[in-house]
Amino acid sequence: MTEFDSFATQLLEESKTLLEKAKRVEGFSKITYYHSSLLLAISALEACINSIADEILIDPYKNEYTIYEQGLLLEKDVRFDKGEFVLSNGLKISRITDRIEFLYYKFTRKRLDGTYQWYANLRQSIDIRNKLVHPKEQLRISDNQVELAILSVIETINQLYLAVYKRKFPAYDWGINPRKELLL
Repeated sequence: MTEFDSFATQLLEESKTLLEKAKRVEGFSKITYYHSSLLLAISALEACINSIADEILIDPYKNEYTIYEQGLLLEKDVRFDKGEFVLSNGLKISRITDRIEFLYYKFTRKRLDGTYQWYANLRQSIDIRNKLVHPKEQLRISDNQVELAILSVIETINQLYLAVYKRKFPAYDWGINPRKELLL
């Protein structure tokens, strides 16, 4: 496990700890903990995806991916330069679901859709996160929604590990309960 993988796991543990704290308080503090927990859970997922992308796109393996696939995974812009397509240093934000769908398909040859409950739960959780990050109306988040978001992140990371590495996500069995000894 790399130092960055440890950081991704720490983000997930922080998210679980904040949910636990939310269950013990009321009012403004509860809402604050819910919001923070949800944001950290999705951040942990993104960190894991970034780590996977970095690992599979090292030499010589990166040649197994087209320049456009590399651009998607690394969130880099692809441009035409002196007769060839190249990755630029420019940022090109990709939807997290596009990156998940690509990785899952690349390693399993199965297309993700609504029939995969873990993926449907994740999409619902990302939708809630998006409503929090890009608000257009007041958002009320429940304990169950945050817990489902964390569990869907854990399951998604596990499914990606099974697809890419052919093994379980090391923190998968920890479930929803935080491991406080991992927190700094």
